[in-house]
Amino acid sequence: MRTIALINQKGGCGKTTSSINLAACLAHMGQRTLLVDMDPQGHCAVGLAVPDQQVEKSIYDILRSPGGTNTVKDITWQIAANFDLAPSNISLAALESELHGIPGRQDRLSDALARVAADYDFCIIDCPPNVGLLTFNAMRASTEVVIPVETGYFSLHGLSKQVELLEQLRKQCRQEIRVRILATLYDIRTKLAREVLAELREQFGELLMESAINFNTKLKEAASFGQPITEYDPASKGFKDFQKLARELMGPAPRLTLDLGRAVAEPISLSSEDAIEAARETVEETLEIVKEGIEMPDPFGETQPVRRSQRGIAQEIRMQADNLSRRADDVKATAAQSGIPVAPVAAKPLSTQQKIEEFYGVRQLPEGILFVAHFPSAKTVGIAGDFNNWTPQHMDASVDADTFRTLMPLKSGRYRYRLVVDGRWQADPHNVYAEPNPFGELDSVVEVL
Repeated sequence: MRTIALINQKGGCGKTTSSINLAACLAHMGQRTLLVDMDPQGHCAVGLAVPDQQVEKSIYDILRSPGGTNTVKDITWQIAANFDLAPSNISLAALESELHGIPGRQDRLSDALARVAADYDFCIIDCPPNVGLLTFNAMRASTEVVIPVETGYFSLHGLSKQVELLEQLRKQCRQEIRVRILATLYDIRTKLAREVLAELREQFGELLMESAINFNTKLKEAASFGQPITEYDPASKGFKDFQKLARELMGPAPRLTLDLGRAVAEPISLSSEDAIEAARETVEETLEIVKEGIEMPDPFGETQPVRRSQRGIAQEIRMQADNLSRRADDVKATAAQSGIPVAPVAAKPLSTQQKIEEFYGVRQLPEGILFVAHFPSAKTVGIAGDFNNWTPQHMDASVDADTFRTLMPLKSGRYRYRLVVDGRWQADPHNVYAEPNPFGELDSVVEVL
């Protein structure tokens, strides 16, 4: 059984949607698939119309009493042919404190899945949006990790740190875990999305998956009806995207051998079939825009009717021209890997990631250490660490209420700290330097010179 965990500390990246529909597409293609919900919010059950009041047993019961008579098979719900769900509920949030100090607590999911490994071909694990015991259990049970990344401005921030953090967890797991990045919520109609995807290709080309999940209203509609896209609309672009993703995961060995931050490129041969496939996908994307062009996302995530005009169509054509240009760049990159000479590329201006790094993270200033964090949905953010006797200290919110900062005049030394976001303690997602604490979680680390 191949076990794949979908992990990202950032919310709103389409992680649960990707987990549900990837599992559904694998099952649709004849693979016996188990979807395990490790998020206490239990959104996998919600997205598959499993009544919460009827979930008598969940993955919590399996992890809490690993030596009991219950197995994963005893808690699963059959969603469709070849598709089972091991649901979660809010009780899972208490598991970390209940298992504190108990040896082997990080292997409980791995042990539970090992007992049903012969019953499934794939296991997809939807992880919570934080790094703790639940995510660590998922990594211990997995051989592969997929990081869904929204193609928005803030998606690039911290992605390198996310990969490095997974590398640290991998070392603690003492196992080889293959990590890949999946671009989600990609809207080819927006310049920002195209720039972010290009930046992802440039910075993480060896980790970025070939498949991408396009913005598609059918995926949201399917979730609202409690159905995977395979049942709600098998003719939609969303279904085709997840089908392509499933095929990529099921396909032959990838072109790159990956080891979390290192990639050894293998020769890639160019063929006319590749060019034909790229052209076909571009035509399909154009047709999809024409069919679904009556709906376009606004900055608040809603959809508004858009009256198509000659100017609008011209804009779409220009966007498609940009897309063809991007594909041409991909062909050039592939040619370069194959040893075919290519023209040198002019130096690029400051990258999006570099611009983002100017805003968030930990910086040493003459007057002290500046901590800056971005939490769009948070009401309050505090900071606690060695420097204030682990007593949460309020961080000031910016004008847009999304960014929180505080300046501390610290003496030279090494300090451990954590952020307290709406009462929930967590490591600083903008600081890659972290170390395990006695509670099985991670403390962020800052060194003052």
